[in-house]
Amino acid sequence: MAKQNYTFNGTWHSTYWFPSNNHDGEETSEYDVSVYQQGNSLVLESQPNEMGAYILVRLSVDGNVATGTWHETTSPTGEFKGMIYSGALQLLINENADTMTGKWVGIGRDHDKDVADIYSGRWELKRK
Repeated sequence: MAKQNYTFNGTWHSTYWFPSNNHDGEETSEYDVSVYQQGNSLVLESQPNEMGAYILVRLSVDGNVATGTWHETTSPTGEFKGMIYSGALQLLINENADTMTGKWVGIGRDHDKDVADIYSGRWELKRK
């Protein structure tokens, strides 16, 4: 696959899907993120939101694949009470470099139990 020279700086909308603790199916977590690029390295940092939640993603781009880690601090007043979650993700970059789609994996806890498990789900980034 040919090397791509993408430019990612700017504002993107991040959505990831996770298993719901409250019903069958999935829920989403969404952030507007600022993307900072240096060479093939990207740092995505959430913009302040009214709930006090925060996400930081670090990615390395190789061709049309972005691979990295994520760290999220949930809202102190929300369902997850300020819990910190982290994991890995891998995304495919579309040909216009305005969408990345892929999967995340990470350890989490059901908020009613004190047992950790490994979860995974879809992740999507779209340039705003």
